[in-house]
Parts: sequence; structure tokens; C-alpha cells
Amino acid sequence: MCGNPFSSPSIPAPPPPPPEDESAREARKRMREDEQKETAEKKRDDLENRIAALYGTTGRRSLLTGRTGGQGFKVGSELMSNRTLGA
Repeated sequence: MCGNPFSSPSIPAPPPPPPEDESAREARKRMREDEQKETAEKKRDDLENRIAALYGTTGRRSLLTGRTGGQGFKVGSELMSNRTLGA
């Protein structure tokens, strides 16, 4: 009996994994890229839907293309005066 009596017996190392086929590796890479693309598209669509639900409109509106059609903001009559010219 040589060695330390409190040590455990040595365990052999596990065998190395079998070599992978290059086509399988490429197929997994393509699948990952497709999933990432779909996830990005879904995330963008969800964001657009949340924004549309929040503002009640789809797409973007500006002063030129909005409901007023380039007329600008409507200023209340109590805010208009001769000195400020409606601003």
C-alpha cells in the first residue's frame, strides 16, 4: 500500500467526442442564423405593434402627412393676439 490512504482511486479521462461532419455543422449554423433573423423580425414587428397600439395609429405621422395635412398646429383663439400673430 503505497500512497495516501485517504485519496480516491484515479478515474480515467472520458473518451474524446466523435468527429463531427462538416455538413451537419454548416446546417446548424444556417439554422441559428435563420432563427436570429426571425427573432429580429418578430421583435421589430412587436415594437411597431406596441407603438401603433400606444398612439392609435400605424406608421409615422408628421405635420405634413398627418390629419391636418400641412396646416400645422391648431392654435386656440384665447392664445392669439396681434403681437404674437397666433403663436
